[in-house]
Amino acid sequence: MFDLNEKPPLVSLAPMAGVTDIPFRRQVKAFGGQYCVSEMVASDQLARARIDMVRRAAGSGVISPLVIQLAGRDPAWMAEGARLAEAAGADVIDINMGCPAKSVTSGLCGSALMREPDHAMTLVEATVNATKLPVTLKMRLGWDDKSLNAPEMAKRAEAAGVRMLTIHGRTRSNFSAASPIGPRSHQWLKPSPSQ
Repeated sequence: MFDLNEKPPLVSLAPMAGVTDIPFRRQVKAFGGQYCVSEMVASDQLARARIDMVRRAAGSGVISPLVIQLAGRDPAWMAEGARLAEAAGADVIDINMGCPAKSVTSGLCGSALMREPDHAMTLVEATVNATKLPVTLKMRLGWDDKSLNAPEMAKRAEAAGVRMLTIHGRTRSNFSAASPIGPRSHQWLKPSPSQ
């Protein structure tokens, strides 16, 4: 099993739908990239064997470590997605709470979960409890400047068993703006006492 403590990624390739497919991740690995995350995989569609989601989750024996990013809004589907990803050879499961796309957030997935911390934590717990693999989480600072709840959600995710957090330095409302909301957003980023 891949050990995040033994070999923590200092730099990782962010998952991007339509970009971080297997050929792209192989190229990144060939140039020395150590931690490359798959395209976002909809957990319910993976469970229904939708071919594009199965293709996004592929890579066992080709990409190592194989990090599969799951997205969803239903704890049962997230758990099933985690089990299927593990069975497909994943080394790490990553949960998406960072995607700002309207097509994702309108379905209460991706960064929309930053508006629903309690619901988001049911997804985290279901995913962690469904697999023996390390589970990581990608999220934003919050939904907007008035709801910078990443510190609270990070603590709760760690308590639920998340092994590594990646925080996109913008809110969903910033979308992919040229500059993040500013240095104040990073004041709380300190190692946890448990590390």
